[in-house]
Amino acid sequence: MRTSRLAITAVFLADGVMLGSWASRVPAVQRHAELTSSGLGLALFAMSLGALLSMPLAGWLGDRSGSGRVTVVALIGGAVSLVAAALAAGLGALAAALFGFGAAFGAVNVSANAQGLVLERAYGRPILSSFHAAFSAGGLAGAGLGALAASGGLTPLVQFLATALVLVPTALVAGTALLPAEATGSARAPVAVRLPRPLLAVAAAAFFTLLAEGAAADWSAVYLSGSLETSAGVAALGYAAFSLAMAASRSLGDRLNSRIGPAALARGGGLLAAAGLTVALGLASTPAALAGFTAMGAGLGVLVPVLFRAAGTTPGIPAGAGIAAVSTIGWLGFLAGPPAIGFAADAFGLAASLWIVVCASALAALLAGRSCLVPSEPSQGVVASGAALEPACR
Repeated sequence: MRTSRLAITAVFLADGVMLGSWASRVPAVQRHAELTSSGLGLALFAMSLGALLSMPLAGWLGDRSGSGRVTVVALIGGAVSLVAAALAAGLGALAAALFGFGAAFGAVNVSANAQGLVLERAYGRPILSSFHAAFSAGGLAGAGLGALAASGGLTPLVQFLATALVLVPTALVAGTALLPAEATGSARAPVAVRLPRPLLAVAAAAFFTLLAEGAAADWSAVYLSGSLETSAGVAALGYAAFSLAMAASRSLGDRLNSRIGPAALARGGGLLAAAGLTVALGLASTPAALAGFTAMGAGLGVLVPVLFRAAGTTPGIPAGAGIAAVSTIGWLGFLAGPPAIGFAADAFGLAASLWIVVCASALAALLAGRSCLVPSEPSQGVVASGAALEPACR
C-alpha cells in the first residue's frame, strides 16, 4: 500500500505542477498567439468547457475500467496539450489546445481522487488531505519554476517541453503502482446517476467552496492594489499567502480529521475562511488583508478533501460518479465566482462585492458540516467494500 500511496501522491504533485506551469505563463502564451483580452477569454472558456465535459466521463470510465488507467492517460494528455498551447498561433489553435488541457485536468481531478479514496479505505484512516497538499505544493512549484523560466528568458515552449519530459515518465512509472481496475472499477457503473439529497448538499458545498477559492485567485491582488493601493509586489503576496496557507492546512488535514472529526473540521474550515475575510474587509488595511487571505487559504484548504471523501463514499453511488458530480458542480462555482465578483464590483465597488465571498464561505461551512465520514473498522486489503469509512453526516 505504501508504494500505491507514493504513486498517487506523485500524480497529485504532477497535476499541480502542470496547472501551476500553465498559470505562470499565460501572458507569454497570449502574446505568442497574438490574442486580445477577449480572445484569451474565449480560449480560457474552452479550457473550462473541456474540464466540465470530461469530469462526468472520467467518473464513468473510471468506474467501468479502473481509475488508474484514466489517470495515466489524462496526465499524459495534459502534458501534450500544454506543449500544444505553447505552439498555438491564433485563437482556434489555442482554444483547441486548452480544451484538451482542461479535459485532461478534469479527468485527473476525478480519477486521482477516486484512487485516493480507495486507498484511504484500505488504510482505515484519513489520508486524502495529504494528496491535496501534494497538489497544492505542485502548483506552487510549477508557478515558481515558471517565474524563474520567464525571468531567465525561456519561452513557454521550452518550459512546457521540459515539464512534459518530466510529467510523461512520472505518469508511466506511477501507473505501474496505481490501484488496479478490479480495486477501483465496476463494470456495471451507470453513465448517469440521480443524486440523492445528501450528495446534493455535498455538491452545493463544493460550489460555494470553489466559488470562494476562485474569487481569492482572481481578486486578491486586485483588492490589495486597487482598494488598498499597495505596490504590485505586496499585492502579489495576497494570493501567495492564500496558497501557502492552503498547502499547509492540507498537510495537517488528515490529522485534524482524525482528532476532531470531519464535521467539525468542515464547519471550522468554512467559518475560518469567512471570519478571515470579514476581518480583512472590516479593517481595510494591508496587514489585515494579508492575514485574512491567509485565513481563507487555511480554512478552504481542508474543505475540499472532506467533500470529495463524502462524494466518493455515498451509499448507492459509484465512487467515480459521485466525485465527478461534485467536481463538476464545484468547478461551476470556481467559474461563476470571479465574474460575479466583477459584475458586483462595477455596481457597488470591489470591497463591497467581496462580501459575496464571505457569504459563500459561511454557506460552505453550513452545508459541509453535513458532508462527513468517520473511520470505522479498517479494511484488510486494497479492494475495499466501503466498510472502512461509513457515512456519519449530521
